Parts: sequence; C-alpha cells; structure tokens
Amino acid sequence: MFRLLLIQLLALCMSVSVAAAGKPTKIRLTNGEWAPYQSENLPEYGAASELVTKAFEAVGIEVEYGFFPWNRAMMLVERGAWDGTFMWVLTPERERLYLPSDPLFTLREVVFFSHDNPVAAQKAEDLTGKVMGALDSSAFGRQFTPLVENDSIIVARVPNNQQLFQMLAMGRVDFVPELETSGYDAVREYLTEDQRNRISHLESLTYPWSYHLLISRQTEDGPYFVDAFNRGMAIIRANGEFERIIGSYIRPKPIN
Repeated sequence: MFRLLLIQLLALCMSVSVAAAGKPTKIRLTNGEWAPYQSENLPEYGAASELVTKAFEAVGIEVEYGFFPWNRAMMLVERGAWDGTFMWVLTPERERLYLPSDPLFTLREVVFFSHDNPVAAQKAEDLTGKVMGALDSSAFGRQFTPLVENDSIIVARVPNNQQLFQMLAMGRVDFVPELETSGYDAVREYLTEDQRNRISHLESLTYPWSYHLLISRQTEDGPYFVDAFNRGMAIIRANGEFERIIGSYIRPKPIN
C-alpha cells in the first residue's frame, strides 16, 4: 500500500511538473514613446515598462519589448504577431479585440491650454468650435466624442507628446486632453521657460482613467498571460516594488 501511494505521489508530481513546463516563460510586448512611463530611451524603458517587467518576473516570465508607433503597436497585437501591449485604457472596442488585465493604476486626465489662447469651460460643449490636439490611438478626450462626431470640435492628431504640446504652445490647437502627470512632464521637457509659464489646465474638466495590459485574443496562451500578470502585480504590490517603481510617477509634479 505504501509503495502504491508513493508511486501515485511521484506520478502526480511529474504531471504537475510537466504541466508547469508546458507554460510559456517569455512574453513579447509592443511598447512605444510616452515618457515618463514608456520610452526606448529611458532606463528600464520607463516606469510603466519596469513595472510590467517586474510583475512578469515575479511569476517566472521574461519580457521582450518591441518599440513601434502606437497605431502599429496595437495592430501587431490585434493580429497576434505580438502577445500584448500596454498601458492602455479600456474602451468597448478594445475589450472586444483584446484580453485586459486588472487595472495597473488610475490617473487623472485634464484639459491643457495656453494663456496666450485662454479657454474657459464647465462642460465639454463649452469648447464647441475649438481645435483639440490628441495623440494617435489615444482615447483621451472621450468626453468630447459626440462633439467630434458632429464636427463641432476639430481634432488634430500627432504621434507623440513633443509635437502635441509644441502645437499647443504655438497656438496651432486650442486645447489638449492629456494626463496631468505625463502632460506636465512633456511641458517641462519640450517647451521653453516662457512657454512653460503659459501652460495651465482646467480643473473643471477632469476624467479618471484606469490603465491595463492588453493581451491578443489570437495568442493561445492569452488567458494564462493575463492571470500570470495579475498574480505578479499582486506580488509586487505586497513587497513594495510597485510603490518604488511607479509611486512618484502617478502623482503630478509641479512645473517648477
């Protein structure tokens, strides 16, 4: 009897080992330029990239990053050429195309403007007739969608925050919906001191966004990757890595 139990136990251990061995130990994620969270030119590829790396590392998965323009980054994952992409807010369309993780964190979107061309608004409709600047593939400015669809607001889209905030400073767009954190980071990095001093935001129009990892529905191991990432995030939240990596980046810093 003891020998039979020992054989059964060994068989169970072997089956568990085989099952574990069959799980992927590497994931390929598309990335892009959105400082300070993501950039090919930042240490650890930016704070959000490091966060994702550490979460997967905590559950034994290595991350390979590929850097692309945002439109292409999304398309490659949609087609299953790459496993996933981050950090994205959820929309009904994205939930249809991708498998979302639990939220990484929540950030506040605000409406930026220049005092050379001041705007005042208590609701989205107050900006009728204005030109809105936005990033390619960005969901920012969702509250203005009905006005955009009926041509009450014109949208000028560009590939990165450098161009976006330089357009705002030069008066080529009237307002820019962006995160308070990354928006002011772009203001500090890309604008002159005089331009920086003229940029502000409206406290009357704010919008909370939760950010997610998105995994391709074409990837066979998609559900496993989502579950593994969620478990990894729980681990690094508990051990303090989350706060060390991203804490200072999810709270807005003063311009000066």
